[in-house]
Amino acid sequence: MSADDAKKLSRRKLLEIAGGTAFLGGLYSLTFFQEERFAKLAKLRPPKKPSPTTPDIVAVEGDPKSYGDITERAINELGGIEQFVKKGDKVVISPNMGWMRTPDQAATTHPDVIRRLVQLCERAGASRITLIDYSLDDWKLAFKICGAEDAVKGTKATLLSPDQPTMYREVDISSAVPTHTTDGAEYDPLHHFDRILQRIPRDIIEADCFIVNPVVKDHEAAVITIAMKKLMGCIWNRKDYHRYGLHNCIAELNCFLRPTLVVTDATRVLQTRGPKGPGETTQPNTVVAGFDPVALDSYCTRFLTVKGVTPDMVPHLIIANSLGLGQIDTSQLNIREIAGAQGA
Repeated sequence: MSADDAKKLSRRKLLEIAGGTAFLGGLYSLTFFQEERFAKLAKLRPPKKPSPTTPDIVAVEGDPKSYGDITERAINELGGIEQFVKKGDKVVISPNMGWMRTPDQAATTHPDVIRRLVQLCERAGASRITLIDYSLDDWKLAFKICGAEDAVKGTKATLLSPDQPTMYREVDISSAVPTHTTDGAEYDPLHHFDRILQRIPRDIIEADCFIVNPVVKDHEAAVITIAMKKLMGCIWNRKDYHRYGLHNCIAELNCFLRPTLVVTDATRVLQTRGPKGPGETTQPNTVVAGFDPVALDSYCTRFLTVKGVTPDMVPHLIIANSLGLGQIDTSQLNIREIAGAQGA
């Protein structure tokens, strides 16, 4: 073989290698990078009052036999479920259902409240209804004991404890967090990629409507767990929240994941040894609904009577308010308090 032939062969071999590498690179990208790294909540309907006269918060008091009816009445006072759930919607509801506790122990959302909320979504024409809570207990036993399993029987709703990483997408929480507080101070979010990488369930990424359905209760680490803290049942990485700053992380998560509607169960309240109990309970027999988790949680502290909790005792409410996420001063809100389910 001549020197020229050798050079031609070398050039040809180089081109083949380069072409093969390009092909493999393209194949690799098709295989592993079909999705953008960080998912966006492109479809999720944001919270919005149907009209200026719609109350910010509705609280309806009833009795143990009317929990479903007062749930419906509270939503009707906000304009009805059709304001939030549209025909064909994929709906995700996040109740407290992850503990092996019976309804009377008040650690989970009451099954009558869950069932009526699911029925209302069906009535509005939802195409898919998924109830999500990442359980720390055995999820099959938890869903059964707390009554959630029976609550969805005969409906199209499914229960999900997303306990596998493949059920999630990575999200950029910090992209939704303001760089400054409302008084002009710089704010540096804890959600940095080199510190806290977060994922939320694919079902929420794909949802049109996201309804948070918490129960009001004491929390030994977070002071309270209501709507804002409930979002921790919808994330993969909870450990880092406790490591780097629980209250800041809760506030930042709520900047990114904003529910379309909040329906809060204060029919029974776990007053001590939350979030799981067992502990002391009371029975306000009330369902509270609205759009602003900060405002709703601030309002619902009034039900935590044993420890006398007020909004200014809850750091994640204070931080969220300072970031402009919601209103901690409920005196500034239009609140409608109703006794009885008549009109549901």
